[in-house]
Amino acid sequence: MNIDNYEKHSVGVKALILSKLYYSVLSKSLETLDVERYFSVLNFLHDNNGCNQQYICNNLAIDKTAMVKVIDYLIKANIVERKLNPDDRREYFIVLTKKGLKQTTEIVNAFKRIDEKIFANTSKQDQLVFHKMLGQLASSLKELPATDLFFNYKKTEKKRKINK
Repeated sequence: MNIDNYEKHSVGVKALILSKLYYSVLSKSLETLDVERYFSVLNFLHDNNGCNQQYICNNLAIDKTAMVKVIDYLIKANIVERKLNPDDRREYFIVLTKKGLKQTTEIVNAFKRIDEKIFANTSKQDQLVFHKMLGQLASSLKELPATDLFFNYKKTEKKRKINK
């Protein structure tokens, strides 16, 4: 990816490029896990284990229809399970399995390692300013008219060597 003209791009394009680069590094660092996507959801569940699907959607800006597919994938991978809320039978809590707890720990650590590496030459003060600005930009965008944006969570094909 050529990012020579990065400074000339709009904030949205810069955010897209940064996100693609970040998740490319993250995916590479977690390629030994048998779950190959939805790292942000699993990272969120690490600190919010047992919350409901809507809470995840609200905090990660994921459409609830897409979230059903995400949770179904994670259930098939034996990473999470749905537990019926005993006080409201219409609601399910998303709970990490034993395998899910282990893998989310690896995912959280991978996020931390990458953050440490990308901020290695950045002062703590600049890091705080960066995070504050991201929050302010997100707040400003929430106030503007927008349409619902659906992210496509397609499975990417891993290239595997076939031994004959």
